[in-house]
Amino acid sequence: MKNLTKITAIGGLFVLVGCGGGGGAGTPSPPAPSALSYPSPQTFTVGRTIMPIGPAVTGSVANYSVTPTLPGGLTLDATSGQIMGTPSIAIPQQVHNITARNAAGSTSFALAIAVVPATQVTLEPFRATTIGVGQSINVYCVRQDGGAQFPDYVDPALVTWSSANPALVTVAANGVVTASRAGATTITAQYQSFVLELEVRVSGMFTSRSLSVPGQGLRRYSVYEPALGDASPRPLMVSMHGGGGSAQLQAAMTQMVELAAEHQMLVAFAEGTGAIATFNGGACCGTAQSQNIDDVSYVRAVIDDMQGRHNVDTARIIASGFSNGGIMAYRLACALSDRITGAFAVGGASGQFDRLGTQYYSCISARPIPVLHIHATNDRNYPYEGGRGDGLSATEYYSVDATVADSIARNNITAQSTTEQVSATTSCRTYERPADLSRPSARVALCRVDPQDNYDSVRGVVFGGGHSWPGGVRSPSPNSDVPSADFDANAYLWGFFNR
Repeated sequence: MKNLTKITAIGGLFVLVGCGGGGGAGTPSPPAPSALSYPSPQTFTVGRTIMPIGPAVTGSVANYSVTPTLPGGLTLDATSGQIMGTPSIAIPQQVHNITARNAAGSTSFALAIAVVPATQVTLEPFRATTIGVGQSINVYCVRQDGGAQFPDYVDPALVTWSSANPALVTVAANGVVTASRAGATTITAQYQSFVLELEVRVSGMFTSRSLSVPGQGLRRYSVYEPALGDASPRPLMVSMHGGGGSAQLQAAMTQMVELAAEHQMLVAFAEGTGAIATFNGGACCGTAQSQNIDDVSYVRAVIDDMQGRHNVDTARIIASGFSNGGIMAYRLACALSDRITGAFAVGGASGQFDRLGTQYYSCISARPIPVLHIHATNDRNYPYEGGRGDGLSATEYYSVDATVADSIARNNITAQSTTEQVSATTSCRTYERPADLSRPSARVALCRVDPQDNYDSVRGVVFGGGHSWPGGVRSPSPNSDVPSADFDANAYLWGFFNR
């Protein structure tokens, strides 16, 4: 007998027993998918077909969808969830929400995608610049291929250079721009299909001078004199180059002439000695240090010469320098404080001591003077923490923090500070509270440039920060670091020393 149903009583419970052919329970539905993910963020390049990118997900998926739609040229396979295609337009980074669904539910993932142009080409300096008659600067053509981690500096021989007014400014085949007459013109660089322009303004005079220094014979320096303004006294900056540099190079990489032209400031660009020109900053550098060249007397002679030729505001004479020149600025803060009214260093700290504690000179200053220090945390040539860098010098450098601490103590101020975030990469701490009100004091500031460390270990170049002048232009040597562009060291120093 088919489909027999029997009811049996067991201890007061009725148990229904079915035999054959009854309607049994169905297969349970799968659970909702979960834990969806894609490799993120993604950067693609216009015109380059991407390798398909697939999802990781837990559970079964009926279909995939995305909102907002993917960049032009890219598609999402609704069945597999793979992203594929060839991007057709550049867009900044955008978040796309991808959802995986089945009948029981869904899961989503936020995928960040940017599409960069295939190639970008720019000029450095990045913006219009000012130079003096007789001054030369390097202009660079910089290529950034889409998706490449680092840019390339194009061989100048591959670029066609021209000047809209060669009577004012000439440009050589190697991209060196030289000013002959006051005015403004445009430099054009043609590279492949790219045509780029840079405005060059010429104002004031840049000239080379010689002077006699007792015990040293003839020494040289260059001077920038702004175009004629009123007859009032002008501030003077003595600017000192890094090891292996020159007056012309210091002027070009710091862009100091632009600041000087704007504020009617005289600038004396000092020249070091030796085949690899250096200054004797104490612990460093080169033959100037090993031969104990008296660069304090040299700078004193430069100031004397400038005062003999120009109407100098003696209340505003600043010693400044980069790298070895910055080290020298600290020595002048000790030995020449009767003449200078401030010291400013970028990428080079005190040479009174080295990291091992060896002392190279005594610091007996006539008065406390303001001190400003700027240093990048990713400087490999003069490490922020001190010690030996990756440059030619074998110096065990004194640390930046120890240098600032010495300046604070010397300037009779406390270690209390105020901090200002002056750019995305840079914060500046200022110390100015007197420790002893009965004695003179002077403020000290430290600007710490702390960018992302984009270091090309193959070429030995930092792209953004490193051993460079913030807001300036890189040096022409192949392994020179590229300055941070979001912090203008010159503008900050002007504000600091002219409060």
